[in-house]
Amino acid sequence: MKRGVTPERLVRGAAAWVLAALLTVPAAAASAQPGPNGGTDVQQVLRAAQGMGAATLKQSKDGPRITADAGLIGYTVIFSGCDAAGRFCTHMVLETLWRDLALEDAVRWNQEWSGGRAYMDGDLLVLDHWVSLGGGMSDQALTELMDWWTYIMYEAQAQFYD
Repeated sequence: MKRGVTPERLVRGAAAWVLAALLTVPAAAASAQPGPNGGTDVQQVLRAAQGMGAATLKQSKDGPRITADAGLIGYTVIFSGCDAAGRFCTHMVLETLWRDLALEDAVRWNQEWSGGRAYMDGDLLVLDHWVSLGGGMSDQALTELMDWWTYIMYEAQAQFYD
């Protein structure tokens, strides 16, 4: 009988590892499960926003929205495609507004950055980023998204006002 790593032992070991991994996935990925009609729970996004700073959830006639801040920069999360209870949403847009800027600032941002989209809305420069939530988003992915959004907002502030 041969000792050591044989193809059969390798396959059995890999199968045992895959089985162990599959048994732990439901508990770890429970928050990544989409709602009954797809989408991500608004409360899950709220917790991710609260991890970056103060954040409050408000229901409006247009659907849920989160008003939040990441340090000194305020932003809004606007949801769409939500269920009848305003919970599981298929899309969201992260949005922050800047005053005392011009169209040239928006154009420069769009030329230099692929993160977010800048445009003028009256006398406000809007920086936004659309996100699909249709398949559900894990807590880790939401945290990484909020970290990235915070980074983008601070980079925008530096570019616009420094």
